[in-house]
Parts: sequence; structure tokens; C-alpha cells
Amino acid sequence: MSPKEKISQDDFPEDLQKQFILVEHRLWRVESIMAVCIAAAGLIGSYLILFFSDRLWDSPGWLRLSLLASGLAITIGAVFWWSYRWILNKRDTRDIARLVQRRYRLLGDRLLGIVELANEEKRPSVFSPALYRAAIGQVAEEALKLDFKQTINPRPARHRATIAIALIILAVAGWIIIPEAGLNSLRRWGLPGADISRHTLVRLDGFPSQRIVAKGEPFDVNGSIEYRSFWKPETAFAQFRNNKPQTGSIKNGNINFKVPGQVEDGNLTVTVGDAKEAIKIRPLQRPAMRELLVEVKLPDYLKYPPQNETVQAGFLPVLRNSKIEFRGRVSRKLKQAQVTIDDLAAPMTIDHESFSTNEHKVTDTSNFAFTWLDEHNLTQAAAWQLSVEPIDDTPPRPDLTSQGRSMAILETEVLELKASVNDDYGIKAAGIAWRALGQAEETALKTVDSLTVSGNGTQEKEMSPEFFFSPAVLGISRDTTVELTVWATDYLPGREQSRTSPIQLHILGIEDHAEIVRQKLEEVLQNLEEVSRAEENIAEDTRELANSDNEKLSEAETNDKIKNTADEQSDNADDLKDLVKEGANALMEAMKNPAFDEQTLRDWAQNLKSMDELADQQMKAAQSKLGQASQEGQSDKKKEKLAEALEDEEEALEELADLQEKVNKDLDNLQALTLAQRLRKLSKEELSLRKKIKDIIQETIGLTPKDLPSRYSRANDRFTKSQGRTQEKAVELQGEISRFYERTAKGQYGEVSREMETEKTGESLSEIESQIDSNISMLAIRNLGDWAGKFEGWAKKLEPPKQESEGDSQGAGQGGGEKKEDNLMKLLFSMLRLRESELRHQQQTMLIEEQKRDSDVYDKGVKRLLEMHADSMLELNRLQFENSEPSMLNPLQDTFDSMEITDNLLEKPQTDTATLTSQTETIRHISDVINLINEEIKRDQNQQGQSKSQQEMNFMMAMMAMKQQMGQGMQQGQTAGGSQAGGTTNRTATGLNGDSAGKKDSNRTISKGSGNSAKLPEEFRDALEGYFRAVEVIEEGKLP
Repeated sequence: MSPKEKISQDDFPEDLQKQFILVEHRLWRVESIMAVCIAAAGLIGSYLILFFSDRLWDSPGWLRLSLLASGLAITIGAVFWWSYRWILNKRDTRDIARLVQRRYRLLGDRLLGIVELANEEKRPSVFSPALYRAAIGQVAEEALKLDFKQTINPRPARHRATIAIALIILAVAGWIIIPEAGLNSLRRWGLPGADISRHTLVRLDGFPSQRIVAKGEPFDVNGSIEYRSFWKPETAFAQFRNNKPQTGSIKNGNINFKVPGQVEDGNLTVTVGDAKEAIKIRPLQRPAMRELLVEVKLPDYLKYPPQNETVQAGFLPVLRNSKIEFRGRVSRKLKQAQVTIDDLAAPMTIDHESFSTNEHKVTDTSNFAFTWLDEHNLTQAAAWQLSVEPIDDTPPRPDLTSQGRSMAILETEVLELKASVNDDYGIKAAGIAWRALGQAEETALKTVDSLTVSGNGTQEKEMSPEFFFSPAVLGISRDTTVELTVWATDYLPGREQSRTSPIQLHILGIEDHAEIVRQKLEEVLQNLEEVSRAEENIAEDTRELANSDNEKLSEAETNDKIKNTADEQSDNADDLKDLVKEGANALMEAMKNPAFDEQTLRDWAQNLKSMDELADQQMKAAQSKLGQASQEGQSDKKKEKLAEALEDEEEALEELADLQEKVNKDLDNLQALTLAQRLRKLSKEELSLRKKIKDIIQETIGLTPKDLPSRYSRANDRFTKSQGRTQEKAVELQGEISRFYERTAKGQYGEVSREMETEKTGESLSEIESQIDSNISMLAIRNLGDWAGKFEGWAKKLEPPKQESEGDSQGAGQGGGEKKEDNLMKLLFSMLRLRESELRHQQQTMLIEEQKRDSDVYDKGVKRLLEMHADSMLELNRLQFENSEPSMLNPLQDTFDSMEITDNLLEKPQTDTATLTSQTETIRHISDVINLINEEIKRDQNQQGQSKSQQEMNFMMAMMAMKQQMGQGMQQGQTAGGSQAGGTTNRTATGLNGDSAGKKDSNRTISKGSGNSAKLPEEFRDALEGYFRAVEVIEEGKLP
């Protein structure tokens, strides 16, 4: 056969071909089973892994995805493996022959040979078809003897099938036992990206995903347990972060963990069986009160706007009947809030972290408890407690502490009263109320517009008003004791006035006032004697030290004694300076009293100046030298300084002795003057009583006291008591005059004393008292007139002769320079007094102007002011007549003209700004005169050196400056104080409106330029004839 002969596998015997087909079918079946089992094992295996993983923990998404991916990968791999073997690269007869070869070696080699020879491409070039067919026949025959199925091993397929079946059985068992878990795992396995919760055999319920707790405080975690299978664990665990786990028991399907306080965020993991619950724990501070504000609406009568304040403590005082509303803010957004008022709870309005309450009226004590719940369901540690206490609107608190409890002033003075008023909410008005004491019937307290101020709105809580109390303006006569009190009211309806403790103000006439001034100056003398005795002791100590030997002077103990002596000298000088201040106070009071003439004032000013110079010169020099002696190391120099100090001290003692003698003499004259003034006052009182009895005698003559009408009976009682007081004063005065005579041994004083004793003053005046009481009016009138004359006569005998200045006593031989200075100093004193008087009149004018609504008070005040102003004009006219200095003529006349304008305005009457402006102009003219006097004296000083008058003027000016710091009036039992009433005015006079001069009276024309009065009023002429009696004539009228 040719090699080209066509031979193929189709030429194989049919039986052999069937054998090949049998092997191929068995191989397909085995490998198909393997592929299916591998795919099933991959899918079911990955599912079972997730199933069992979910039983242990909550398999995360990445694991579920990985398991699904691996299962799918195995399945896809198995499919690809099978497809590759049976589709993509299907095996042919040769591949099957190789499988047979591996099982049957000998036959397999021959079988593989014939199969390969069937392939023309692999067939050799020398090929025998016959032999090939013979070989096929032989192999076919042998193959029939063998079972080709054995060439395919089914064991791998069975093994994989076993695994697959086992996995399937395991999956089915799980589904049967816990189908919910199986289905859940299947869903979680099939949808790894879906948010499918793990199904656990134990279900935890009621546990929050996040728990916000109070920082650092223990808290509870509660939940319930549901068993979903046969497995029912009885123990639960809770672990916060990496802390030691807590164990909890399950009771009735519930569990509770008490977790210690935490301060940091973290997870609390609760584990029961296969169930785990992670609870996020956020420790936060409890919501705290950041701010609590209260809006207080005070009662309507106060007219206050709502008051807002921050509540700082647990106690809140609120005015009774006020309405309050709270607004607060806590540290976190609120969920709800409520306030409990005395066990009555009410919700509050909330807005984020703020809350507010409803309005509450405060009538009684109330306890407020604020509670709240924040957005995290946290409350505060305890309710915020607040006690609201109602307080009452307290009365205003007026005060007048700057004044003593008892004072004395002249009836012409203006007393400045500095008050202070405080109230808790608002002062409505304040003022001065007064009443006269010692009246037959107790009078009610009086008030006037000039002594009343109103508050500046309802919210003025403090007020410091200044009141000017003028007895003359208010019609309060001399020898009256007035009870003064400061009152104040607030806005509480129906509230009575609040008043200070009353002070007593004694309204004095010039006589009693002069006596008080004399007593104050007498105290100065007594204290001066003490200073003198202390200086004697100091001088004695210095003398002893100066006489010590050198050895003793070098001792430390001696040096200490020198220092102590220097300190004592310094203290004594300070005491003398204080004494000068006390004397200056009394002198300022004396300047207000016309009973003291200019020369008396000058004498006392000179005394005080000498005391002041002594303290500043000799005593200070002695102190300085004692100090130097204590510093010296050498005994000789120490002794020298001590000798110099002793010389200064002895000189000071001589000065003190001279001062005591002069002061004592001046006091004697002053006492004689005051005694005469007091006698003259008794005369006026008797004349005044005589006039009052004469005024009603026509209605009372011939009646017994029982038959007197009640009106006249009461008047008769007052007259009797008045005479009794006069009798007591006269007896007291008689004793003083007797003692004054015993001390001075001056004849005229003894004569008056003897005459008063001979006339049986006390008995006679008591007899007049009985006559008045018995309504024996005619006899009483005659006796009263007789005794008025006796008192006046004795006053003239006691009154010391008018003193002359040194310039007057030495006459013209002393030269015109000192005479001129002396005259200028007299004028200076007079002008200073006149300016003080005019300043008081200006204040009184303002006070009267404020009384216009009370016509009676206004008219009487203007009348009294006119009288006092006339006195000032009389005094100025006297100064014009006595003035001998040409340079003063025109300034004095200008002053008089200005005063006359004021006089014309007051007569209208007119007390407005025009009058005040005129008074201000008068004060300016007086000040010009004072300044001109100062310039004149200084000019003479530049020409002749500083004179005694210049020194006196300088001292006087210093005292006047010091007066601005003094108290007002004279405190009873204390040193007299200067008056500030005339020093200044706190109200500025406005511009002059209209015709300020008014209509001039032809009878009051004054010739300018000459300084002399042309046609003077009658009272002016009377005053010039007897100046020191003019005031009494004008005040009391002429003697009958």
C-alpha cells in the first residue's frame, strides 16, 4: 500500500471506538461532577464561613465582601476549568489513549501508537497500511479484554462531592435549626454592601446607640434581652474602653449595669452570648446656670421704669407689691424648664439655652426652685433655689448732724442748716419744720416754702439741701427758744413725714448774745492762765537745766529731759495757737452784735494778735533753741543754748503777764457792758409788758381774775408768767453785779449793787407779778414804768465809758500818720461788720421772695427787713459823719446811694432780682471801701514801715478768711463759732430788670460829695444823737 493511502481513526474497529467513547463519557461525568462540587463548595463554604463568623461577631462588610468574592471566584474557576477541558480545549482520541496508557502501561503504549499513526502529519514516510491494520486488530483484540472505565479514577469527584454534600448538609442544618440566622447570613452574604444587621441568637434591645451622661458621675445602662434560639446565656458583660469588664445578671429578660463615672468619651460594649452592643458614652458637664436676671416692676406710685439686675445669691430682697419676672441662661440648649413657687410648679418659656418665667407679684416670702432638662436629657445636679423676700419701702432718713443739739443765734442772723436726706427709692420733698417752745399752748410744727425743697423726680435717693433759717424773716422774736427738725417724705401714699431729733435754737437779743460772747472770752482768759502756768513750769525746767554742771549736761538722761522740755514748749505754743482760734471764733460772733463797739473789737483783735505773735515768736524760738541744745555735743554750747531758750521763755512770761492783765481789764469792761445791756433789756421788757397791759385795760379794768373773759384771762396768765421770768432774771443779775463789785471794787458797781438791794428788787418785782395776777392793772402799770426807769438808770451807771484808741489818748502830739491809720482801722472794722450785715440782708431778701404765696409771712418779713436795712443805713450814715479821710468820702457816698436804692425797692415792697442786684451792688461798694482802706494803710506802710495798724489789719484779714471755715451760731456749752451766714451767698443775683431805683422820697435826699447828710429822716437824726441807743429806739419805740 502506498504511504499516500488514506488511513484514519475511522478505520478503528467499532469495539475499540466504543471503548474510547466509554472513557470519554466517564471522564466528562467525573470532571463535570468535580466542577459542580467545587463551585458549590466555594459558594456554600463562603456562606458558611460568614454564617459561623456572624455567630461570633458582627462580620464587617469587608469580610462579607471577601467571602462572597472568594465563593464566586471558586465557582467561576470551576466553570472555567470545566469549559476549558470540554469546550475550549476538548481532548481527542490521543488524549484518551494517554489516559489508558497511565492505567494499562503495555497496552497503552501500543494503543497510543496506533492512534498517533492515524494522524497523517505524525505518520512516518515509510508506512505500511497492512501492518497498521494488523496492529489495530491486535490492539483492538487486547483492548476488548480490558475495562477502559478503570482508566478514569472517580475518587476526586467523590471526595469533592462529599465535601460539597457535607457543606450543603451543614448549611441546611443551620437553616433548619436557626432559619432566621441562615436567612440573615444569606442576605448579608449576598449583599455585602447593604446595611443588614447581624442576626444574633441573643437579641439586645433598649440599649441606646449613644448615651450622654454627667461627667464624673456613675450612671446606669439598661436594656432587655430576647433569646432567639435554644441558647440562653445567663450572664452579661459590659466593658468601657479597655477597662475591666463588668458582669451583670439577667433577670426576667432585663439587665442593668451601674457604670462608674467617666470623664472621657468612649464606647461601652455590652455582650450577651453572641450579641454585642456598642454604646457611645459622652460624659458632659451638667447644664449649669450661667446667668439669672430679674426684671422688677416697682409699684406704680414710684413711677420707676423696670429695673433689671443680676441675681448673685440665693436671697433676693424685692419691694413689696412689686412684680418680678426672671430671665435666665444655662450652659446648654434646653429641652424643657419649669419653676416651682412654693410647691406650685409652672412651665417656663424656653428659647435655645434661655428661659423666662411669667410675672409674679411679691406680697409674701416665696421660694423659687428652677429646674431644667437640656437637649441631652441632663438636668442640673440640684434645683436652683432662690428665696424672694418682700421688703417694705422704708421712710426717708433726714439728718442734721453738722449742728449741735442746742445753739444760739442773734435774731438778725441767718442760720445755714446743711441737711442730708437718704431714701431707698426716692425723696419727694424735704424741709425744715419749727415751733416756738414755752408757749401757753403747744403749737404745731410750721413749714414755709423757703424752707422746703422738692425732689428732682421719683428716683432721687440722696439729697443734701441747704436751708437758711432767719428768725427775722419768719417773725420769731428774741428770747424765743425754737425747736428745729428736718423732715422728709417719699412717694409712699399715706406716709407721714420722717423727722430728725429736734435741735433747740435759742433766738437771742443783743444783750444775751453779748453775755454769751463775754463768757466765751472769759474762757479764753482762763485758758490763757493755764498756758501761763505751763510756761512758768517750762521756764523753771529750763533754768534748772541751764544751771547744771558740765558733767550732768553730758548725761543721756539730761539730754532726754531737754528734748522733753522742747516738746512741752511746742505743745504749749500749739495750745496758745488753739486759744487764738477760740478767741477768733468769739470775736467773729461779737462782730455781729452792735452792743460791741469797734474799739472793743479792736482791743480784742489786738489781744489775739499778741497771743498769736507770742506763740510764733518767743515760744517757737525757745523751742528751737531747746532742740539745738539737745543736739549739741559740747556742754558749753549746750549751756549757752539753754540760756538763750530761758531768755526767750522769760520774755514770753512777761508778755503773758501783760496779756493777762490787759485781757482781764478788757473782760471787766466787757462784763460791765453786758451787765448794763442786760439791765437795759429788763427795762425794755417791763416797758413792753406795761404797753400790753395798757392795750387791754379798757376791757379788763375793775374785773376780778375770775370774771375775766377767757381771752383776757389767758393773756393775764401770760403777763404774769412774763413778769415772773423778769423777776428771776433781775435777781440773778443782782447777784452777778454784787459779785462783780466784790471782784473789781469799783465804786459805781458797788453803788448799783447797794441800790438794787435797797430797792428790794426781787420782792418788788414779785409784788408786781401778784398785782398782774390779781388784775390790779393801774398799779401794775405805774410800778412797771418805775422799774423800767430804775433798770435804765442802773444800766447807765454800769456802762463803762467809751474807750479811746491809743491814737486818741495820746492826742495830736503823736503825729497825723498814726491818727490816720487809727481812723482807717475803725472804719475797716465798721465796714466789715456792715458787709456782713448786708450779706445777711441779701439772703433774707431771697428767703422773703420765696414766701410770696403766704402774704402774711411775706409782709411781716419785708417790714422786719426794712427795719434792719434802716439800721444799716443809720450805721453807714454815722460812719460818714465820723469819717475824716477825704479819700473815703465818695466811696462811702456811693455805698449809701446804693443802699438807698435797695431801701426804695423794699418799701414797694419788691424782693425780686432787682432788689438782689441792688444789694449785690451795695456789697461791691462796701468791698471797694475795704480794699481802699487796705491800700491806704499799705501805702503808708511803704512810706513809714509796717505799723501796728498794718499788723492789726493783716491779723484781722486772716481771721476773716478763717471765718469761712467756722461753724455757725454758738453751740451751747462749746466755743462760740463764727457765722457763715454773712460771708457769702450761694445764689447769684441776676441782672436788674426795670427801674431798680424806684421812686425816691424827697425827704431822703442825700447830698453827694460832702459826706454830710442834708435833710435826714427823723430816725437818722435820733441815731446820730445817740448811736448805741438807736437800735433799741427803732426796735421798741420811744419810752413813754
